[in-house]
Amino acid sequence: MSNGLPPGARYNYPRSRALGASVVGSRIAVDSMAGGSGGYSSVSGNHQEDFDKFRQRTIPTLEDTKENIFDKTTVDPFRHDQRYMASHISIAPPEEKLELSLKDRRARPLPNSLRPAALDILERPLRCMDRQGNAPPGHPSDEFHNAAAARAPPQPIPAMTQKHETEFVETVEKTLRDGQNDPGLWDQYAKRAEELLITMPLEKVLRVLKAFVLAKYRGGALYTHIGGELAKEVRNASSTRLCQIFHWLGRAGLRDQTLMSLMGNETLLRLSDDFVLDMHIEVLNVHAKLEVRSPRLVSAALRDLSPLFAELGKDQCCAVAPLAVMNVFSDQARSAYLSRCADLGLGLPVRMTPPAVLRQFRLLEDCLRLDYHPTSLPNVVQLWLANLKAEADAVDIVEPTPLSFIEKDILRVLREEMDVAVTDVLQDGIFTLHLGMGRTVIEVLDSYVDYYVTPAMGGQRLLRADTKLRHRLLWRRGWRLLTLDEEDWTKLTDDLYKKDLLEDLLVNGPRRFKFP
Repeated sequence: MSNGLPPGARYNYPRSRALGASVVGSRIAVDSMAGGSGGYSSVSGNHQEDFDKFRQRTIPTLEDTKENIFDKTTVDPFRHDQRYMASHISIAPPEEKLELSLKDRRARPLPNSLRPAALDILERPLRCMDRQGNAPPGHPSDEFHNAAAARAPPQPIPAMTQKHETEFVETVEKTLRDGQNDPGLWDQYAKRAEELLITMPLEKVLRVLKAFVLAKYRGGALYTHIGGELAKEVRNASSTRLCQIFHWLGRAGLRDQTLMSLMGNETLLRLSDDFVLDMHIEVLNVHAKLEVRSPRLVSAALRDLSPLFAELGKDQCCAVAPLAVMNVFSDQARSAYLSRCADLGLGLPVRMTPPAVLRQFRLLEDCLRLDYHPTSLPNVVQLWLANLKAEADAVDIVEPTPLSFIEKDILRVLREEMDVAVTDVLQDGIFTLHLGMGRTVIEVLDSYVDYYVTPAMGGQRLLRADTKLRHRLLWRRGWRLLTLDEEDWTKLTDDLYKKDLLEDLLVNGPRRFKFP
């Protein structure tokens, strides 16, 4: 061959330098025994040099072993270790001289041109910090400070103030008896009440609240103010006064969670002491009417009432509101109460039952049949409800409520401006519906009757529990309700805008209307 290798020679690279001359010598010996020429050593040496060059040329560098070009090598953090190993670290001794630099930061009087006008007032000493003698000079009450007088109990309310309070309460009650319901007059009474409420005792505050509720005053700010004054008197009020507060707060629709929590805690402490059966019922009715969550109080009241349901009289059964039966009572308490009503046969016969009581139990029957699906009711309760419904549907005639002024105006726009066929009054059981168009009706919501007075809600309004129950029952009866706020209609002065509002209501459903 041209390269001088014998025909049987193999072209091999040495595996490592560590093998040394022993490996090469063994291969030469093997080749010589096979009859080859003695030129292996020179050839292997040439090829050894060629392999070294090849290895130097092809061996990967540290940069080639990186996964990314920007990665650091594994030995990079340790490349400077030799500089800091096996060496002595010495610190120069401190100098024997210490220098201190002082800067004067004491306040210096500002020039009059840079001194603000309010600084004179802010720099005055506080009178509450002056316990040694007179108040600061120039103060309107430069009187000597008396520590004993400072700890004296509050002085009684002046007789003239009490006289003004009594005259105001009597005037308000006389106006209510005379039937004067002018909103402007009651607005003036409300402003005067806010001035006098702060010094009124609990009895007068309750009389003022009762007068404004019976007059159907719509100013929510007054009720919120009264609630703030009642919160101060809850702790010292008797149990009877406490129930009266519950009653008139429920009538006013004042849903103040802080006030109700204070009253609930106070009631819970007295519940087992001097609360009678009628007081328990009133507390549960108000919690259902205001949709207030007080689990401990409700559980304690139901625990006291459950053994007494079998002994309730007719008047006590009628005192329980349907909302309390549906939303507050537990299943066990509800079953016991309905069983007692069935035993007494309340609402039967229909002709001998007062209309208000009959409508109350007809509403309860509608709720149990349409809005509540109990697991089981006693057979006597089911039979009583069936007889009540059958006889009431056949005998009871409910007089429909007339249209309000706003509903008459809506009816006029629907008929004259929009040419829509509208039925002004419909009667479905105990419910009166106005402005019906097939199975669709328009429900006008009153800002006082249908909404709670909710302080600290940022203008957000909540529907009352009885209003939501009415809407829910009508929906389950198959009616489509289109609700419209009364104030949204009264702000419109032109029939064109009223027509646009009604068209938007009929097409898109109830929502807040943006006025032009």
